[in-house]
Amino acid sequence: MTVYGHILPKASSIALWYKRSANLSNKARNRLKIIDWYYSHGENISLTSRHFGIQRSTLRRWKKRLKKEGLVGLNDKSKRPHHLRQPSTLSEIQLMVVKIRKSNPFWSKYKISAYLEQQEGIKIHPSTVGKILKRKGLINKKISQKKRKAALSPKKRYPKGLIIKEPGDLVQIDTKYLTGIGGTKFYQYTAIDVLTKIRVLSVSSSISSKQARKFLFECLKEFPFRIKAIQTDNGSEFFGFFDKELRRLNIPHYFIYPHSPKQNSYIERSHLTDEYEFYRQGKMRSSVKGLLLLLKEWQYKYNYLRPHQSLGYLTPMKYFEEFKFKKGRIPTRDYLVLQT
Repeated sequence: MTVYGHILPKASSIALWYKRSANLSNKARNRLKIIDWYYSHGENISLTSRHFGIQRSTLRRWKKRLKKEGLVGLNDKSKRPHHLRQPSTLSEIQLMVVKIRKSNPFWSKYKISAYLEQQEGIKIHPSTVGKILKRKGLINKKISQKKRKAALSPKKRYPKGLIIKEPGDLVQIDTKYLTGIGGTKFYQYTAIDVLTKIRVLSVSSSISSKQARKFLFECLKEFPFRIKAIQTDNGSEFFGFFDKELRRLNIPHYFIYPHSPKQNSYIERSHLTDEYEFYRQGKMRSSVKGLLLLLKEWQYKYNYLRPHQSLGYLTPMKYFEEFKFKKGRIPTRDYLVLQT
């Protein structure tokens, strides 16, 4: 610290404090500078408070802490409560919770709670189990936050374990990004019936909820049965106009969980078929009009001519016709919607 003309009151002690401030935080160093300014301007609390935009009581508190504790008194204080609530759960039960979690690392607090009640006759609330796991460092924060976000989400999920019995019970819809000839960007819109594997395809140069709604109208027109429910991923194109139209039509809209493409496995597998049997066969074009013409031809071939292993080597339309002939009978192979 440089002093011009004469030594200011307490300036020498402030200069000494600066030399010893190696263990101070940046906030504490700033507080020390404010106190220094206070002493160099006539120890006027009101003037200093106005100059730095702080409360006078705050400056008084800093001075008091500096006098009582020295430089370290200007560091931030711990915000930990003075009186902590002590765990009321018996240590033996806590040890059991920890042991179960370590043996079954993917079990949730609800499963551990149910297990203790059913196998050990110990009633313990899931939230208490969660607190124990948190204290013991046995919670993966990344997975926990993901589950919490999914649990709080207002999105509807497909009922777990429900069997698809008829065409139209569930239609999966998704988009596929394409690079056309010359670097043109395209988006393929795909819909597939989970039971019959019948598909509707379209292509656009844009991706939006309006375009998705337009494709929805195509699906309602081209599928030879009534669509009873639709499942999509969490892409922005499946909100807005698309979701609003489904609500207007009273068609349930189910969302898969984030980063869980296996829940849309049927449509993902069909996109792989498109890649190998269509696009890699030189079918890409440089315009939406040219590509759409070929894509509709491919849709016809996929639905009417191409045998499918999963359908006993029947075509999707042949399978649908046989199903109609045997109306009322559940197919020999039930399709369980995948959940992860």
